[in-house]
Amino acid sequence: MEKKVTDYLAYSPILLGEQYQDKKAVFAAVHQLAAEDGWVTKEFSQKILEREETYPTGIDQGNFGVAIPHTDPEWVTEEFIALVIPQRPVLFQRMDDKQQDVQADFIFILGLNQPHEQLEMLQNLMQLIQNTELLEGLYKQTNREDVLALLKNYGF
Repeated sequence: MEKKVTDYLAYSPILLGEQYQDKKAVFAAVHQLAAEDGWVTKEFSQKILEREETYPTGIDQGNFGVAIPHTDPEWVTEEFIALVIPQRPVLFQRMDDKQQDVQADFIFILGLNQPHEQLEMLQNLMQLIQNTELLEGLYKQTNREDVLALLKNYGF
């Protein structure tokens, strides 16, 4: 059975309303939490940054900016998806044109180590981010339980 976003988010980091200077700071914050639980190798933060610079994941959704950074499976020991909704958007480069910037209001960091699951989850997340009503609701949330409840309401 295909896993839902909330199957991962139920136990993964959800960071709401924090300030980050840049994407490197976002990756460091998630890396620290994931490393505490033994979910990633010590190289995870650097590897996700390197991959993001080569293959950017920023998406201009129209109303919101979204980024879906991920890295190669060997840097992930236990699967997770972290959701970061920063206080102020964080600069990423666009997936379709790395010369163009996108201010990411939502950052979904995929810590997946099964290639087929990564593809399925990317497809799932692409559906999720096309739902402006859902994103508007998520953007207003201040605690993880409400984020999870809202996502489950929409079937994610």
